[in-house]
Amino acid sequence: MVMSILTAVFYGIRVLANNEACPFPPTSLIGYTFLSVLMSLCVLLLPGFILSSGITDQVVGRNTGAGSLLLAACSGIPLMMVTTSIYNFTAWIVLRLGSSVIFPAFFYHGGTESKAGMALSILADTVVPAAGASVFFFGLLWSRFRSRERFVGYIIISCAYMLYSMDFIAAGSFFVAGLWCCFLRTKTGNIFCPFLALVSSRLSIFLFGNAITKIDILKVQTYSDIDSTFFYSSLPALFIGVILISFFMRSLNSFRDAYADDEEEGIYDKVIPAFDKGLNLTVITAGIILAVLWIMIIKGVHI
Repeated sequence: MVMSILTAVFYGIRVLANNEACPFPPTSLIGYTFLSVLMSLCVLLLPGFILSSGITDQVVGRNTGAGSLLLAACSGIPLMMVTTSIYNFTAWIVLRLGSSVIFPAFFYHGGTESKAGMALSILADTVVPAAGASVFFFGLLWSRFRSRERFVGYIIISCAYMLYSMDFIAAGSFFVAGLWCCFLRTKTGNIFCPFLALVSSRLSIFLFGNAITKIDILKVQTYSDIDSTFFYSSLPALFIGVILISFFMRSLNSFRDAYADDEEEGIYDKVIPAFDKGLNLTVITAGIILAVLWIMIIKGVHI
């Protein structure tokens, strides 16, 4: 509920910022950075820490060693392959169906030509949002599901992460990234691994940018504007990414078997309310608010 209301507030600020009197346009790198960082702090980080009072150990998790951190960081590479491929296919399908490009609620254009601009963009669109998502979605929300409700939790948390992104074209990518981060959170036992996976996924673009490229929706108007090389690179990347992720899944399953404490999980499960008892008017209201925001995004109210 808190997340949905604050998200709506920042969406309203984004719409009002289109006014010519605004010193920093919301689509400039400076304006985007200000909104993105402030939104991550106010919507995810602060509520996450406040609401986790008394259950910090369960939200943050425990230190499971450098091995888990290394596995999580390396898993960002196949995650990038899969999410970028899904993004490219989604962009093509949307345009192929005759729809116009649906811009995300928050985006920036230009300003990354210099090293300082590139560093600022990584901080604004990856590092800070990843920290917020790790605390709120893969920390606080994850801790509210019992061990036997993990699958349901994965779906709900991933959907919430996707809705928070307010990016129609990247919705599938955010959902898949959410599923993987939930899996990482479960198998590694802490929120630092999802954070590293999200950051390394972004940074791996610099290493494999020539192998697979993300479609720039600011430069295309119809599906014919999308070069065929995007498909030639996206299909193999998706296939290879899925294979690599399956390898990481096996490795992480083996890793968890080495430190898992089922008795401790059973004790903690007793203090978590059952999921079906957690559905109430607050959750429904939050869903309605986010649904309205997405309808406004699809209609382009923020443009």
